[in-house]
Amino acid sequence: MSEVWTVHLVFEDDRSNKFWRGRIEGSTMYINYGRVGTSGQTSVKDFDSSAEAAEELAKQATGKRRKGYADAGEPAAAPAAAPAPAAPSGPVAMSLRSGGRHIDVRLSVDGKQLRTEVVETFDSPDEAAAAFGRIEQAMAAEGYRRE
Repeated sequence: MSEVWTVHLVFEDDRSNKFWRGRIEGSTMYINYGRVGTSGQTSVKDFDSSAEAAEELAKQATGKRRKGYADAGEPAAAPAAAPAPAAPSGPVAMSLRSGGRHIDVRLSVDGKQLRTEVVETFDSPDEAAAAFGRIEQAMAAEGYRRE
């Protein structure tokens, strides 16, 4: 089985971030689609010939591009099956030091909630205020609202 998608498209707007990709193996067309960051769903369709399968893949890809999907770049490898996540054994603390920026993160799971605490330390109050403004703008652009 091939591990490369020959067509890999993405669609992103205010409400969605999804992918659509396809490949032909012999006379079989594989289509995989879903939300970016997931392995998505795969549909399989057999044709009488590889030429018919390729023609249908091209037709569907053209239709997706008309709907606003864009090429994602180089063909992407098929997703590997993800191992089952290990059960959290307790809080995890991590840190990053880069230039004048220090980031400390604490992660924990409480029932069905993932708790994330992030503290960034900068060299000056002005740098911290500038970072606050950039992060606030980026989050607002993603749809977060002040409460």
